Amino acid sequence: MIAGPAIFTWPVLIAQLVIFGTAAFALMFAPLVPGDYAGDPIMLWRGLAILNLVMSPMVFMEMASGMAQASWMEVLPLVPQILRETFAGRIWTWRFLVVVMLAIIVWIPARATLVALGALTLSAILLTLGSFTSHAIDKGLPMVAVYTLHQAGAGLWLGALVSLLMSARRGPAVLEAFAPRVSTVSAWSVGIMALSGPLIALRWLGWNPHLLVDSSYGRTLMVKIVIAAPVLLIGGYNRYWQMPAVAKSSVRSMLIRAVAAECVLLVAVLAWSAILANTPPPH
Repeated sequence: MIAGPAIFTWPVLIAQLVIFGTAAFALMFAPLVPGDYAGDPIMLWRGLAILNLVMSPMVFMEMASGMAQASWMEVLPLVPQILRETFAGRIWTWRFLVVVMLAIIVWIPARATLVALGALTLSAILLTLGSFTSHAIDKGLPMVAVYTLHQAGAGLWLGALVSLLMSARRGPAVLEAFAPRVSTVSAWSVGIMALSGPLIALRWLGWNPHLLVDSSYGRTLMVKIVIAAPVLLIGGYNRYWQMPAVAKSSVRSMLIRAVAAECVLLVAVLAWSAILANTPPPH
């Protein structure tokens, strides 16, 4: 029951976080380099926006199927009623609208900075609306805000890493210019997640450490932490050992490989996050 929803949630989560993180980096953190860097991620945004457009209805159908305890075919005639009469359905009505707008705006032949601004705004709205259909809503608006902040931190981290990999195509000078900015953004992102993550866990598990073992939510959370540990180690190695020596060609090659590995592992962490998001918290 958990694996099914997570399979559909994971690609949507990745698409939204990468668009959000790369757009935020392009607009707010990227160094001035020759050419318009904000245009570099546009093809990536287009592919991810299409993926988001295709997968979002599947996420909704899986949610509706769980609410009705019925198959997709049985739920299909009830979709208009769910969208109209339930809180989650009304949130999803807005989500569908924003998903379509995002898929359109990344294809508009406008200035790259305007497209990036649109992509950032719409992906941020999607992350926020997603929080309103998560477990966080059961604990009120403050927890929804914390949950959204946690996801934004993950998006900024992943987006900074992807931006660094894309900068490598522009040559060593651009990569060297990007490296310190990526390191700083990644550090702040980890800090945001380190503060918000325990708040979320504490809200669901309280001060009872036994729930980490005795509940499916706690066990899933522990696995997520274990998977995240190597990502933090690689990130620390990159920040304190490779970034300061990025001017050396041998270090640049190692850095690109390490950042690529960090991205892969972070995507795996987000896959487990999708499972955690579909695991009922203890009551």
